[in-house]
Amino acid sequence: MRHLVLVRHGESELNAANRLRRIYCGQIETPLTDVGRRQAVAAARQLARLEYLRLSQAISSPLERARETLQLMLAELNGPIELLSASPHLLERSHGAFEGREEHEVFGEYPHYRDDPNFNGFMNHFEQCAPDGENLATVTARAWPVIREVVQASSGDVLVVSHYNTIRCIVGKALELSPDVVLRMRPQNAAPIVLRYNGGYKLLEGGGILEGA
Repeated sequence: MRHLVLVRHGESELNAANRLRRIYCGQIETPLTDVGRRQAVAAARQLARLEYLRLSQAISSPLERARETLQLMLAELNGPIELLSASPHLLERSHGAFEGREEHEVFGEYPHYRDDPNFNGFMNHFEQCAPDGENLATVTARAWPVIREVVQASSGDVLVVSHYNTIRCIVGKALELSPDVVLRMRPQNAAPIVLRYNGGYKLLEGGGILEGA
């Protein structure tokens, strides 16, 4: 019996900026805020209190906000934990041509992404996506094989630090949830989700991710 621990990175500068205005982030770099760094430390301390966990390996997305979150967590966690090479398959969903741009600018150039139902669900959809970007079906297809391989190869528990949409897709695939349920998930910054693996997955911690889902 093993455990998969999923943690969204701590608050980033663009996470904070998006409380005031929409800026599409996706796979561009944005550093953690001081709040995000404190969140990462708090997440590690929360995991350290779970006596059943025996973390043996850890992996993250290559984006700095995920890598730094993981580094801060590992500094707080006891025991030897092997740090695996960061995987590009754990990146956030790409927003393609929209990345780094503000919503008003994007909609000025691409008004159908605001007005047309065939396009305006691109932020939260398994089929629609930004121009040259990814939908959640694509994110699931690239992220899940990495998770499956790491968990099955590990003799202990695995910590994964990734991103909002990637974590939704991983949890959805692990728990065999419908797309509608996945789309209602709202993973919070640095809020650990623990799944028990014993041939199949069961949610143990972070049940709030499914509230309202």
